[in-house]
Amino acid sequence: MPALKELLGVFVAGGAGATVRVWLSSVLDERSFRGPHIGTLLVNLIGCLAIGLVAATVPRGPWRVVVGGGLLGGFTTYSAFALLSFEAVSEGRWTALALQWSGHLVGGVLCVASGFWLGGWLVQSLGR
Repeated sequence: MPALKELLGVFVAGGAGATVRVWLSSVLDERSFRGPHIGTLLVNLIGCLAIGLVAATVPRGPWRVVVGGGLLGGFTTYSAFALLSFEAVSEGRWTALALQWSGHLVGGVLCVASGFWLGGWLVQSLGR
């Protein structure tokens, strides 16, 4: 069971991550082409890259829980992804659904792998 200080850290970091997510995805949606919720897609990909980086560089323990579970847990938007997918199915928008799924799922795995590689490179370069 996490300590109370750790849970408080997750609470605060999660709120910060959610706030940044809402702001960033709305800015990206406003400034992008009229695609299928590009802001949500880009936030998810950025979050996947970041969690790969954290997994490679932050040792298991309180900081990893606060950053990975709190900040990035609040930042990534897979619940929004699921809702948007449900709406696309309900409305019969199959092309949008296929683009959304491939972008989020394939892109997400590739970004986690890239973040993990980048983190390993940073650790090796800094001599840790």
